[in-house]
Amino acid sequence: MRARYPIALAAAAVLAAAAPAQAHVQVTPTEAAPGDPVVFEVLVPGETDAHTTEVSLQIPKDVLPFSFEEVPGWKRTVEQGDDGSVSVVRWRGRMATDGFVRFGFLASTPEQEGELVWKAVQRYDDGEEAAWIGPPDSDNPAPVTVVSEDAARVNAGGEGAGAEPAAGGEAEQRSAPVEAAADESDDDGGGTLAIVLGALGCALGLAALVIALRRRPA
Repeated sequence: MRARYPIALAAAAVLAAAAPAQAHVQVTPTEAAPGDPVVFEVLVPGETDAHTTEVSLQIPKDVLPFSFEEVPGWKRTVEQGDDGSVSVVRWRGRMATDGFVRFGFLASTPEQEGELVWKAVQRYDDGEEAAWIGPPDSDNPAPVTVVSEDAARVNAGGEGAGAEPAAGGEAEQRSAPVEAAADESDDDGGGTLAIVLGALGCALGLAALVIALRRRPA
């Protein structure tokens, strides 16, 4: 019977090693263009037996949030820094132990390239908390968004929707054949009118000649 204990311990060790990694707070997108309005999304999974009741997110420098998505069951508060910019966003609610919640907001990215480190703190109803503020290779990594010129612009604010095309652009090239066709149409109409008037003049002249010949004494 005693020989079974080492086998059981070894099996327990294998199961522990195969356990999934601890879920953590994530922020997307992980790459964004400079000076671009972007939809950021904070994904908060439940990874303990306790209920998540609060999530605090520190806004990186030069990131300017300007619109927030309302999440049913959660109340949002915003803290401002000395310069009036948003420094911390805090959501309070209650999440199932096996659930997750997403918080979305619109924000403009900094004009310069670099990394945005999103430090987050997740609090539970048992008084515990998880601080996601460490480097990427740590047990509690903070989410990171890379601001790069190579990233595609999304313009989530729609500021460029009404922009006019540059001179000589596609819109102007498309209008040129239409204008040319209109000019040709006008020319064709004018030529037809001249022909009709000329024919009418000839007919009137011929009629006058016939009447004059009839009135001439024999």
